[in-house]
This record gives sequence, structure tokens and C-alpha cells, in this order.
Amino acid sequence: MGITERILYSLAQRLSPTEVAQTSDMKASIRSPEAYVHYRASLAKQHLLEAAGRYGVSVRGRRVLDFGCFDGAMTATHLEEGAAHVFGVDIDASAVARARSRYTDPRLTFETGTVSTIPLPDSTVDVVLSYDVFEHVSQVPDILGELRRVLTPGGTVLIGTWGWWHPFAPHLFSAMPVPWAHMVFSERTMLAACQRVSLSDWYQPNMHDFDGQGKRRTDQYTHTAISTDYLNKYLIGDFERDFRASGLRHKTHLVPFRSRYARWTRPLLAVPLAREFVAGYVWFVLTKPLETPE
Repeated sequence: MGITERILYSLAQRLSPTEVAQTSDMKASIRSPEAYVHYRASLAKQHLLEAAGRYGVSVRGRRVLDFGCFDGAMTATHLEEGAAHVFGVDIDASAVARARSRYTDPRLTFETGTVSTIPLPDSTVDVVLSYDVFEHVSQVPDILGELRRVLTPGGTVLIGTWGWWHPFAPHLFSAMPVPWAHMVFSERTMLAACQRVSLSDWYQPNMHDFDGQGKRRTDQYTHTAISTDYLNKYLIGDFERDFRASGLRHKTHLVPFRSRYARWTRPLLAVPLAREFVAGYVWFVLTKPLETPE
């Protein structure tokens, strides 16, 4: 183990028992698939739908697309808010199959998409909701074109995501609770440290650390870099650039870190470069322009 890997491993060991990267709710949810389903549903109500209300995006009586629906836990909650019909789309065919099996309400439709296409006809939906998904979209311009296509004129998209300079952007919460590790250490070093952490006796494993037979996995974090097919590594400014090019009008809403220790960072949200580091989360509201009659 090299000196930089040793330093990072030591930091991860010290921070692992804390709630720096994971809340107690999240830690509990990833102990089992069933608990995770309930946790995802609660996120829809606590964060996604709360943000929808805050930014004037109503689903009541609307046809809604849950873009990046995974196993449908969030998708079903939109019916409770009065959506007329909800389409769930995800590129994970097995997750879509689980969603179809679990949620059988006729007002729910689940489809498998691709990295660049959405399997819905033109002008199918009035509202698109996407939570913790867009940082994984590898073909952002193509998907934005698809969202514009499936939206009705005047339709709205609400995207919740974060940029690559967020302290925990690499999505390695369990094994690497060290903020901005990817900004200080190489990805090779970070992933090597994650592998050592995940195999350590003191590490508390979660459901992702076991294979289908319930055995502890040893094949995680074996790559030397994080693929842009998994995380696109977009900054907030990169998203905004592609939004402008898409022809969809957009507004950016930055959310500060909730920790009282981070209150000093809030004025920095107004600084273009600094906001990339100090935005705890970001909501984008996109609107398809009303088409001018010919």
C-alpha cells in the first residue's frame, strides 16, 4: 500500500463511523433491498415532491415521466400526489422487470430505455421528474433532445442532481466517506483504498457488498478509473451549457449544505466557480417552449 493510499484508507477508517457521507437513514436502508425500496419511496416524498412544490412543478392531473425510475419505488408515489398516469423509464432491464412485478396499478407503465433514447411517442407527457439520475446520463445532449420530444408544449422537467466537484460526487459513500477525495487523490488511489476498506474487518458491509448467493464480494473497486458511462463527471456549468443548446428554457436552483458547520459556504453559492464546490445539491427546472402555430 503506497503512502497516499495509506493516508486515504486511514481517513476513511476514521470517518466511516460518522455521518459525514451517509445519514443514519441511508445507512439503515442499504442493509437490505426491501429497506432500500422504502427509503427510495420516502426520498420521493421528502425531497423530490417537496422540491416540485417549491418550484411550481405540479403532477396533479398530469401525465408524468419518472426518468431513471430504477425499480419503481419513487414512480408509484406520484400517483398518490394525483398524477393521471406515470411512465417509468430506466436502462436497467432487470430493475424495470422488478418494477412491473411489484407495481401493477394500470396507471403505471414501465419501459426499458437506452443511454440515448426514451421509448415513448412524441408529446406523451406533461411533466418529467428525475432524481439523482442525471449525473449518470452518459449522453446528455441526446437525452435532452428526447425529453423535449416526449414533452407536450409548455411541459416541464424537474432534475435533481449534483456536479462533479461535489464532495461525494464519485458515489462511493459506503467505502469512501472522505469529502473531495477525488479532487485530492487520483482515481486509481481512491478506488484501491475503497477496495481495502470494503475488505476490512471494521467495515460495515451493505447489500451491494454481497453477490446473488449472499457471499461477500471481492471484485469491487478493481478498476483504475471511474468510467464516464457510469458518472458523466459534469459540472453544474456543463449541465447548463447543454440545457441552453437543447432549446429548453432552464432555471438553476442551488441548495446549500444542511450542516451547521457549512453555513459559511452559503455566500459562495453566488460565485460561479465556488458554487461547484459548495452546492449541496442542485435542482434544474426546464420548460419546453410553446410552439408557434404555422
